[in-house]
Amino acid sequence: MKTFLKILGLLVLSLVLAVAFFFGLRTYQGHKNLELVDNYMDETHLTEKIQSEKTLYSAKKGLYYKEVKFKDDSEHTYVVQPVSTFKGILVQGFDEETKKNVKDAKHNTFKEKYKPKD
Repeated sequence: MKTFLKILGLLVLSLVLAVAFFFGLRTYQGHKNLELVDNYMDETHLTEKIQSEKTLYSAKKGLYYKEVKFKDDSEHTYVVQPVSTFKGILVQGFDEETKKNVKDAKHNTFKEKYKPKD
């Protein structure tokens, strides 16, 4: 009976540690995603042009991103998201009514090799 309780306790402890690791990793990745987005927007001087912004999470993609509206292009809503946790950035403009991608939006960018300056 003591062996069974030890094994059960070890399994419960392992489950608690796994759940804590999962949520810790998700928080860390979210912090790094938003840091990459903020660094890109600062380096390209887009921060001064922001009219409004929202921080969102995509469970489908597993990443945090920002939905931004710029003062100089208020007819489009932009999604600024990292390609991966540590590199790459994608900025896409969307039409507000149809929610479709606008290929010739003013701030559209895709930089697969982008890394913030240290």
